[in-house]
Amino acid sequence: MTIKTIAAGLAAATLCACSLAPGPYLDSKRLEPPAPPEQTAEKFPVHTIDVGYFRQQRAAAVPAVCPLSCLTAKTRSTYDYRLGIGDQLSIIVWDHPELTGGGTGANVPPLPSSSGSSTPSPGPTQTQGATPIAPTLTGGGEGGLTVRVANNGTIFFPRVGRIKVVGMTAQQVQESLTKGLAKTIRNPQLDVRVSGFNSQSVQVTGNLRTPASEAITDTPLTVLDAINRAGGALPDADLQNVGVTRDGKRYTVDVAALLETGDPQQNVLLKDGDIIDVPDRSNSRVFVLGEVNKPTSLPMNRGRLTLADALTGAGSLDVKTGDPRFVYVVRGADKTLTPDVYQLDMTQVDALMLMTKFELQPKDVVYVQVASSARFNRALEQITPTLQSIFYTVQLSR
Repeated sequence: MTIKTIAAGLAAATLCACSLAPGPYLDSKRLEPPAPPEQTAEKFPVHTIDVGYFRQQRAAAVPAVCPLSCLTAKTRSTYDYRLGIGDQLSIIVWDHPELTGGGTGANVPPLPSSSGSSTPSPGPTQTQGATPIAPTLTGGGEGGLTVRVANNGTIFFPRVGRIKVVGMTAQQVQESLTKGLAKTIRNPQLDVRVSGFNSQSVQVTGNLRTPASEAITDTPLTVLDAINRAGGALPDADLQNVGVTRDGKRYTVDVAALLETGDPQQNVLLKDGDIIDVPDRSNSRVFVLGEVNKPTSLPMNRGRLTLADALTGAGSLDVKTGDPRFVYVVRGADKTLTPDVYQLDMTQVDALMLMTKFELQPKDVVYVQVASSARFNRALEQITPTLQSIFYTVQLSR
C-alpha cells in the first residue's frame, strides 16, 4: 500500500512538473488573451526560384532612373555657376589699368621720359569702393580687381557703380559691366572670373575618413566627387544606400553600382544645401535562420549578397534536420506588411547554380525548413521523459 501511494505521488508530480520545476515562469492568470481573429489568416503566394523566375526578372528589368539630376554630357555642357553672397570676382579691364588697381595695361603705349627713354606709366594703387590687388597686366597676364558680393547681392565697380549680381553667371556680369563701361569707354574689353567660391556648399557626413563641408565651384560637383574629397568611404560604409537630402527629403543613391558598373544614373549632381550621408552596413544585412549549422546575420558587401553566400556564411544546411527542398527567402520588411516569399529546391541539379545568381536584399530572411523526420524525432524527445517516468512508476507499484 505504501509503495502504491508513493508511486501515485510520483506520477502526479510528473504530470505537474511544469509548475514544480525551477526556472523562469510567468503567471498567465492576469493576462487577457487576444480575441480570436474574425477571418482566417492570409495566405501568401510562393515564387519558385528556377530558370523561369530569372527569365521573368530579365524581361521585367527597367533601366535605372536618376533620383535627382545626374551628371551627363548634356548637364555638364549646360552647367553654370550662379553667384551668391560672399563670392569673390576678379575683374580685368584691358588697356585701362586705372580701373583694376594699377599696373601696366596690355598694349598701352609708353610715355616719353626726360631722358628720352620709354618707361611705362604707373597706374593708381587704390580704387575707391573695391579691394585692389597689385597685378601686372602685361600681355594679358593674370591680375585684376578683386571684389566681393555684398550682403545685398551687389558689387561696386568704378565708372559703373553698384550693380546686382546675385544669381548671375560670370559671363552675365561681364556683359553687364561692358554695357556700363561703354558709356565712358570706347569698346571696353573685360575679363570676369570667380576667384572665391564662398556662397554655396554641401555637407558630407557619415562613414567617411574626413567628413567636411565641400564648396560648390564652377566645376560640377557630384556625389562621388564629394565622397572622394572627404577622403573616401570607410570599410564598413554602405555605399549602396548613400543618402542625398534636398529640401527635407532624402533620396537614396547607389554609389556601389556607380563604382562597379559605371552607372551614370547614380552620379547625382549636387546643389547648394544638400546633405550627403554615408551610413554603415548595420541595416544592410540578411538573416539566416532555421535548420542551418550556425544561424546568424550577415552584412552585405557593397550591397551584394547571394543566397549561396548566405547559406555558406551560416555553415550550410544541417544535414540531420534540414529539408533541402524547402529553402525560403522572405522579403518585404522595409516596404509593406505583405511579404514576398521565394522557394529554392536544392535537390534539383540546377539549384546549385541558381542560388549563386539569386541576389538578396537588405533585411531578407533566409529560412531552411525542418524535415518531417526531424520533427517526429523532436516530438519523441519531448514525451520520452514523461513515458519513462510513467514506466518507472508502474514498475514501483508492482
